[in-house]
Amino acid sequence: MIRSLTLLLALLLASGCVAPAPESASTPAFGDTPIIDIHTHIRMQIPDLPDLLRNNNIRAINICGGATNPESLKENQALYLGMFQEHGVLFPFASTFDVTRRYDPDYADQVAVWLDASYELGAVMTKIWKGVGLDIKTPDGEFIMPDDPMFDPVYAHIAARGKPLIAHLAEPREAWLPLDPNSLFYSYYSKHPQWHMYGKDEWPGWERIIAARDHVLEKHPDLTVIGAHLGSMSHDVDVIAERLDRYPNFYVEPGARTIAFTRQPAEKVRGFFQKYQDRVLYGTDLITATGAAYDEYPAFQRAKTAEEALKIYRLDYQYYAGTGTVDFYGAEVECLGLPRNILDNFYYGNAQRIIPGLIE
Repeated sequence: MIRSLTLLLALLLASGCVAPAPESASTPAFGDTPIIDIHTHIRMQIPDLPDLLRNNNIRAINICGGATNPESLKENQALYLGMFQEHGVLFPFASTFDVTRRYDPDYADQVAVWLDASYELGAVMTKIWKGVGLDIKTPDGEFIMPDDPMFDPVYAHIAARGKPLIAHLAEPREAWLPLDPNSLFYSYYSKHPQWHMYGKDEWPGWERIIAARDHVLEKHPDLTVIGAHLGSMSHDVDVIAERLDRYPNFYVEPGARTIAFTRQPAEKVRGFFQKYQDRVLYGTDLITATGAAYDEYPAFQRAKTAEEALKIYRLDYQYYAGTGTVDFYGAEVECLGLPRNILDNFYYGNAQRIIPGLIE
């Protein structure tokens, strides 16, 4: 009888009907450990989502956009501020700043006033967006890089206020390669050709923008910088590690890039987390959308129902905390089985440590 039950259990595990056992009794089950998702764009088209997040011990930091569109910027901040005021610690928010007025004589003062107001309202950090490096230009038509001196007073002000800068600068290196239906981000670049740089020789290369970001880290050692989307270096954890070694003020989060971890050797990624367990924060880049906007984004970051959002969080958690293998968006990959202390740092501890204002 016992042998039969053992065989049945083995068959169920092999079929995927039973989740693999955690690495050890100390590995928390999904929902038992706090999750702070530091990179989301959650809108309220999903009325039951707040309860779902709350019931699963998840908090989500909404990141404001609109840096190249002042009206959109105001709308974004008003939306996320309203969610923060209604739901409190469930939805902290990050501000951003207008780059369209960059040649005003008092530009740095304008930004400082705007950011100070956002911090008074509760913003826990500030975003700089890829439009710096890939969109805005000088009057002579040159692309403006993130290390342009015009931004130095802004960075200094953010550092003085003790707020992190979450930096989405550049794109994955794949954006400069030919469009390939088998590549990780094909679904995004095929629907957002304005951000696919292959063949656009007038646009700056990946290396140039990353070098400019690195220069910001050098010039502002007191500024805490969180590299969104693994700092646009998701193709190789060794490239990320090189920057983490070089810049003690640099951190990363895998918003919309966990899939890039899964396509690298599990042992290599596991070692990366072991060595840099204090430098990696959890993020999804979760976007809630309906209608045509929903189809613009890959499955690993979009949700139109609370159940879809929960599926993203559960699948991520199975990859990071589970053992065995998991089907991660079309590929059978080895789970990392990270130990409890690393999971705690990754999922909430590092965020609480380096993002002031998050309430435990």
